[in-house]
Amino acid sequence: MYKILDISVIIPTYNRLDDLKETLYSFKNNINLLNEIIIVDQSTSKDIKHYILGLKNKKVRYIYQKVPSLTAARNLGVQKASKTSKIICFLDDDVTLSKGYFNEITRVFNEHPEAKGVSVYQKLPKFRIMSKFENFIKRSFLIGNLKSNSARALSVYGNEYPSELTRIIKSQWLSGFNMNYKKEVFKSQKFDENLKRYALAEDFDFSYRLWKKYPGSLFITPFAKINHRASMVERYPTAKISYMNQINHFYLNNKNFNSNFVEKCKFLWCLFGIMLLRTVKFMLGFKTQDWLKLKYSYSSLLYCLKNKKRIINGDLSFEL
Repeated sequence: MYKILDISVIIPTYNRLDDLKETLYSFKNNINLLNEIIIVDQSTSKDIKHYILGLKNKKVRYIYQKVPSLTAARNLGVQKASKTSKIICFLDDDVTLSKGYFNEITRVFNEHPEAKGVSVYQKLPKFRIMSKFENFIKRSFLIGNLKSNSARALSVYGNEYPSELTRIIKSQWLSGFNMNYKKEVFKSQKFDENLKRYALAEDFDFSYRLWKKYPGSLFITPFAKINHRASMVERYPTAKISYMNQINHFYLNNKNFNSNFVEKCKFLWCLFGIMLLRTVKFMLGFKTQDWLKLKYSYSSLLYCLKNKKRIINGDLSFEL
């Protein structure tokens, strides 16, 4: 039977002291019940180091990583995790946990012995809820969409997420702001360090690869609460996000969704749908933000087509 003491929490962070403080405060009553909390700091200042060492709590460990990389930070955290831990919990540095978060995670693992990974569902804010028509269009093009009590991987661009969740469900992928895995899975699998820095879609890649290896092993539960505050500190601007998004998805499609002719056609269908939807959205509103997204979508797509061989071989670097 798993218990809270079996959990090692790993939190990568980068120049977000205030966010990290808020995150740790949200589960302060659980800190001494957990096996450990590992802070993997990649910051350009020593503020977080001074804060963590100032806590003088042996349960909260500080590790510094010089080169900013979310995937490398997570792998380093796993490498440094206590030998006595049995569950690795990855949290972003800008989440707020409910009181029962860790109890619910262990409950799911105990009630579902086949589980390799568990995540807590975040109820979507109203501005994230799409109209039925928009949702239908996105689903038709195999693009990320919402569906009640369902979380499937339709394509490299099509990570379906529950519009509402009323029960524990099996999923084909887990969202990175809170992921819990049995430690044993890291004996044969790591986060892909070709996905660098902010590493868009690294969570999708890791969890989907695990699901393919162990179908039916990933779960999402609604019976605890979490809030991903989505801090804007150190977020990339629109241009960099657009290029990273396109490049990473080209790479991951070749890696996970490119095994036959049907999957190749799905990829082209997704790309057509994305470009069509962004063009239509701009034409309907003529908003600056929509124009920038459209502009960078096309320029990043052309960049990927010109550099396809380099990208699928794992070189995801780019200059703007």
